Amino acid sequence: MNMKEIMEKCQLTEEELKEYLHLTKNIDHKEDHSRAYRTMMNQTRREILKFIGINIKTFEQIRNEFQEEDDLLRYHLSMLEQLFYIMNTESGWKATPRGIGFLNNAIMGD
Repeated sequence: MNMKEIMEKCQLTEEELKEYLHLTKNIDHKEDHSRAYRTMMNQTRREILKFIGINIKTFEQIRNEFQEEDDLLRYHLSMLEQLFYIMNTESGWKATPRGIGFLNNAIMGD
């Protein structure tokens, strides 16, 4: 999947996309890769990202799917958010272009 296809699948609004681009413009790629590796080794986080996918999911939908304690679920979501793989928006949790790219290239490609 190329960047154009990823952007077509991304549910971020124009404003959310601008925020995402601003937040990710100065990423240290070496540190980012190491953090992503450690974070995504957790199967629950990979499953949450898959569940959100190219959709918009509320916290309640995610909680119902994973049956985790709220604090633990918030922790997993925050770890994905720190990688800029997902964003918490007014309408719910959404995968970012990075998250969709990871899904396509690392998870779905398995």
